[in-house]
Amino acid sequence: MPDQGAGSVPPAMRNVARDCELGRRRGLVHTEPIRLVWAVLVPMVLFGVIMLAYGTSLAVEDQRTSGAWYNASGILALGVVPLVLAGRLVARAWTQPQIWVAHYERGLVRWVTGRAPEVYEWDEIAGITRQETKVTNGLTGATWRTLTVIPEEGAPIVVSDSYKGLARFADDLDAAFSRVRLSQDAARLEAGERIDFLLVHLDPAGIGHLDRRLDWPEVERVEVKEGLLAIHQLGLTKPWLSIPSSAVRNVRVLLSLAEALRRQHRPNPTR
Repeated sequence: MPDQGAGSVPPAMRNVARDCELGRRRGLVHTEPIRLVWAVLVPMVLFGVIMLAYGTSLAVEDQRTSGAWYNASGILALGVVPLVLAGRLVARAWTQPQIWVAHYERGLVRWVTGRAPEVYEWDEIAGITRQETKVTNGLTGATWRTLTVIPEEGAPIVVSDSYKGLARFADDLDAAFSRVRLSQDAARLEAGERIDFLLVHLDPAGIGHLDRRLDWPEVERVEVKEGLLAIHQLGLTKPWLSIPSSAVRNVRVLLSLAEALRRQHRPNPTR
């Protein structure tokens, strides 16, 4: 079965994934290199050169006639500023690293050009969070999506819509990681442990948020709707708890475990 995901993996990533026996690639995203907008850059440079040449000639003339070359400093500044901005744009385009993130059957690899690839097997990842933010300019609106992978050790890996191919990558990575974590966390629950999902936690007896707690027989349902995680208590119209789902780690795992425990503790129907 061929690797899945758009684009080809750089050799540095492919080699380290093979050496670490991560299996086949299942998804890939990467940033696009910064492209120079020549229609803006060329006029900016021409304007700067013309103004700098004109200001220099005025400064030389003023210095010769009155000894006050600084009278042309304003025009010189008009020449220097666009040239400096153009130089920074070119330097950024040449030096900005490109970032690649790929997930495999048994883990994830991130590679920033100019550095060594970072490798994380599923057991070395503490969790993932997803966030959707609506942005608008007053006339049109759009949704900015972000996926954050939280390693057990090291800085979080943040992938956003600035990466090519995020939508499918985020769904596939979320599903793959959740399958692994679900079986692990289910076993921990059977052993009587408490599982933390950042702001929400659950154990065999109930679900909680900070110092609040609700026993499973009192839980009507746990759901995510319009970016909010809601815990509903039996007999109440308003949610017992409603918080942004982005504040919860491993939401898919939480929902699956909560539903299983809720059904397990559901009171027997009256006959």
